[in-house]
Amino acid sequence: MNTKQTPRRGRPPSSDGRATQERILDAALEIFAERGFGGATVRQIAAKVGVSDPALYAHFKGKQAIFEALMREAGPDLLGVVAGDKPLIDMPARTAIPEVFGAIVLAWTKPRARAFTSLMLRMGPEGIGNALREVSERLQPAFSAWQARGDIRNDIPAEVAVWQVIGPLSGLRMTYLHGIASEADVAHAVTLANAHLAQVVRSLNSSEEETQ
Repeated sequence: MNTKQTPRRGRPPSSDGRATQERILDAALEIFAERGFGGATVRQIAAKVGVSDPALYAHFKGKQAIFEALMREAGPDLLGVVAGDKPLIDMPARTAIPEVFGAIVLAWTKPRARAFTSLMLRMGPEGIGNALREVSERLQPAFSAWQARGDIRNDIPAEVAVWQVIGPLSGLRMTYLHGIASEADVAHAVTLANAHLAQVVRSLNSSEEETQ
């Protein structure tokens, strides 16, 4: 009796699909870094992965979709991914600031996120500035709501309170969490970030609580 199984035809297992997607994202990061987003093409990315253009399109609709996937992992979109289904507005500031931003810093330590940081550095002030402005704009409603209910002090503009949180974290990311950072650099960044978040929670306490 022949017990040899005939390989099944059709789509590859989902694990193979995920592996190819990972390779596409890694290759795209390298191409974007070398040529810039405008100079990169789907064909170049596909060639680096070793797949055909149609095979790449089976995973991503195009170059913009690949970049958006990278943004969800390491750019401004990461904020929504880390926060999950519960809006920041509904979370107490004392909890949200260290937990959500601490999780973001940990996400920044991943190899692909660090490579994305290097890409932003190569893009120059405009790329970094645009990302930071987008994050600031997304956060301001939550900070305004926290101020309105007395979670954080309201004697400073919400925008300033946002920058008190994200400004130093952004500096740590650019300094210690780039593509060629050492393990010691990464560990040091996490330690500094946690200390910063603990300090900012204290400094943003509502003035009513501080006087009690």
